[in-house]
Amino acid sequence: MSEFEHNGHIHRIRDVARDDGTDMNRVADLHIELLGFGPMAGLGRRFIREACYINNMRDDQLKVAVYDIDGATVGFVAYTDKSISFHRTSLKKHWVRTTVTLIRSFLEDPRRIVALARALAVLASRRTEHGVVGNDPMGEVVCVAVQPEYLKKEYRLPSGPRPGESLIAFAAQRLEKLGVDEMRMLVDADNKAVLFLYRALGARFEKYEQAGEPMVQVWFDLPLPNQGLEIPWT
Repeated sequence: MSEFEHNGHIHRIRDVARDDGTDMNRVADLHIELLGFGPMAGLGRRFIREACYINNMRDDQLKVAVYDIDGATVGFVAYTDKSISFHRTSLKKHWVRTTVTLIRSFLEDPRRIVALARALAVLASRRTEHGVVGNDPMGEVVCVAVQPEYLKKEYRLPSGPRPGESLIAFAAQRLEKLGVDEMRMLVDADNKAVLFLYRALGARFEKYEQAGEPMVQVWFDLPLPNQGLEIPWT
């Protein structure tokens, strides 16, 4: 962990440990707040925190880092070098924990059962990727999100990147050190602003369908090209 000062603000990216309750609560809160449209978010904050993050972090399959500005966590990135297998492996190893968490989520709000069908369809779609999309090790940025107010120009670093772009670069650097030579992201096909940004950062696109929903598979070759994504503190 290190930090960088710019324009009167202290920027920091740091790794999150699964047993750090404060950080894991903040990541879950940010996920619900910023990525609440996703298939898993419909199952509630508890499910996001326990089943989607902590279970996958137990076996070091998923890694999470947060972006702090002036001591406040404003964004996060979750990434893996096991893009093809980590969903399936997590369910197999932690099915008891996942089932208990799911039941508790339903008890909190029975209406969440409606979201279960969508979540299961997504998981089933991911199971078909083995040998088709590729094989592990393969990098994936599973989630990345930053609060909108911290995407303003005053928070842009001297080398160019905003917090969200810095988080992507951070994940790419870590994945490269794990021996991964390509990294992907799955983006909603109608999220034009994000797709334009990733194109500017050197990504290539492929059409993708996830549980019947049109998506774009965004690919980055590692190491990332020098597109103003340098992180000053690394």
